[in-house]
Amino acid sequence: MKTVFISYRRHDTAPAAGRVYDRLGRLLSRRNVFFDVDAIAGGKDFVTEMTEAVKKSDLVLLFIGKRWFDPEGAPRILEPNDHVRAEIRVALESTRTILPVLVDGAVMPKADQLPEDIRGIATRNALPLRHETFDDDAENIVATIMGGGRKQRSWDEGGKLGAKIGYAAAGVFAGLAVWIIGGLLFFWLQGQFLADAIGNAANMVLLIAVIVGGALLGFLYEAKRRRRRLQKLA
Repeated sequence: MKTVFISYRRHDTAPAAGRVYDRLGRLLSRRNVFFDVDAIAGGKDFVTEMTEAVKKSDLVLLFIGKRWFDPEGAPRILEPNDHVRAEIRVALESTRTILPVLVDGAVMPKADQLPEDIRGIATRNALPLRHETFDDDAENIVATIMGGGRKQRSWDEGGKLGAKIGYAAAGVFAGLAVWIIGGLLFFWLQGQFLADAIGNAANMVLLIAVIVGGALLGFLYEAKRRRRRLQKLA
């Protein structure tokens, strides 16, 4: 199972990073996605926790917004103790894959604008994340992390409407089969039809419950199979 470390500045890209974190959390489970708001317990040393988390991650997702680097001001990335700089430095030193994400039109800083210890990110291929195309861009980021292209998203294939309907129909048929077998067993044991014993109205309610329950079980089974495919992919 792949593990991802999310690096961001709260005043710059927190909303975008949080939304992508939610998507990755559903796919990889939250314990495999480090997002400091949720991952570091109160009282823990941030530097120690962050360093260990980066080293244990397969990939560092680096969110860069328009306020991440301000060439006209005093960029925090130039400060020796800046936490984002430390995260990038640890990732580069431990040769972790770094995927920059440019949020809402942000551009990658040039190598000569960055401190020497993190200039390696300037040549990393970055992906855009724009508000107007957020869903498509987020899917492209997830596909890159998972190692598939836009046409190779097995976690989406199982979630298509046709697949859901198919599994729901299978669940309904299975439920009806159980209902019929149960009715035959009741007739064999009691010598009368179930409808005669409980009444037509109650029998109809039971039939509807069987159909709805079967469809629901079909949906749940489809989702379970999709999660298993995702785990194999990751």
